[in-house]
Amino acid sequence: MSASMISVLKTKEKQLFLEGRTELYCKAGDLLFSQGQSANHMYRIEKGKVSLFRLMPNGDEKLFKVFMAGDIFAEVALFLSPRKYPMSARIEQDSILSSFSYEHVFSTLHQCPELSLRILGFMGNRIGELMNTIDILTQVNANQRLVMKLAEIYKKQYVKENRIALPCSKKLLASQLGMTPETLSRTMKKLKTEGLIEEVGSNLLLPDIPSLCRSVNLTQEMFSAA
Repeated sequence: MSASMISVLKTKEKQLFLEGRTELYCKAGDLLFSQGQSANHMYRIEKGKVSLFRLMPNGDEKLFKVFMAGDIFAEVALFLSPRKYPMSARIEQDSILSSFSYEHVFSTLHQCPELSLRILGFMGNRIGELMNTIDILTQVNANQRLVMKLAEIYKKQYVKENRIALPCSKKLLASQLGMTPETLSRTMKKLKTEGLIEEVGSNLLLPDIPSLCRSVNLTQEMFSAA
């Protein structure tokens, strides 16, 4: 489960917060909200899958992230000024969502003043995550983008024997990395041929992280927890 604003709530705060949720039933293909629309709600996925994407100036869609059951999204948009969604959200599977209104979120904050400081810390961490995403997407080398993404996944999971689980399909992963599925396939094949990654179902084994990093001219510190 992704880190979310709810993760910083204490038990009583969480109970107060969850009292204000509204359940939504959404069909695959529905557009939940559009880029530039007023940000009036944040959401938690109870069941299903939702993708966030941004329209580029040339009209292409740029996939930002895919969210699964248990994930929370759009909470940062509630704190923007002007308060508008910076991306669009599409329902990828028939889904059940919990919706939390802007009014309810800020009512909870007003009732729990000390919570505001924890929210500031959470927002700071989210900005750091977004900067990491920008770093990945601005790398020219496809090999570097892939390894940086693997490091990001590695740090978010409880890794045993350097085994990580890919959080989405390779097609979606390629889109998140700004490359075609074919380019991702070639990149992974090259690393597998060199013995730097091993593929086991939806999992990847990273038998030699230092060598993997050296092969793409990156430092292994990016696999270390902050």
